[in-house]
Amino acid sequence: MESLPGYKECFVCGKENPLGLQITLFKDKNEVKAEFVPDTRHQGFKGIVHGGILFSILDEMMGRTAEVTKGVMALTIEIKIKYRRKAPLGQKIIFTAKMTKDWGRMIEAQAQACLEDGTLLTEAQGKFLLVPPEMQREIEEYLEK
Repeated sequence: MESLPGYKECFVCGKENPLGLQITLFKDKNEVKAEFVPDTRHQGFKGIVHGGILFSILDEMMGRTAEVTKGVMALTIEIKIKYRRKAPLGQKIIFTAKMTKDWGRMIEAQAQACLEDGTLLTEAQGKFLLVPPEMQREIEEYLEK
C-alpha cells in the first residue's frame, strides 16, 4: 500500500491540524484504506464514536477515490450514510472506499467502516464532482510533502 499525501490543515488527514484526526490514508490498487482508533475526544454518547466523526472520515475517503483512480481531486455533492452498529471507543476501525461509477466530470463512490473482526459499523455512498484543472493546482499547494 502507498500512503497518500494529506492536506496540511484538513480535519481528517492534515498533520498540521492540532484539533484534527491526523489519519493517514493509503492507496491499495483502486481503493482507499485507513485505520483509526477513536478515543474519548471523538465520542458522542458515552463510549460511542460520534457519527459525525465517522461521516467525516468516510466522506474524505470517498472523495479520494477519484485521486487514486483518475488522478483528480473531487468535491462532495451528496452522501447517504447508514449507521449499522454503535462504533465503540478504543477499538481499531478499518475504513475502505472505492469508486463505483464514473460519469466523466462526476463519480460515485462507496465506503464502509468495520471493526477488525469484520463487524460492519457504517456504510456510505456518495457523488463527487471532479475539480477543474485550475482548482486542482490550487489544492495541490496545500498537500503535505
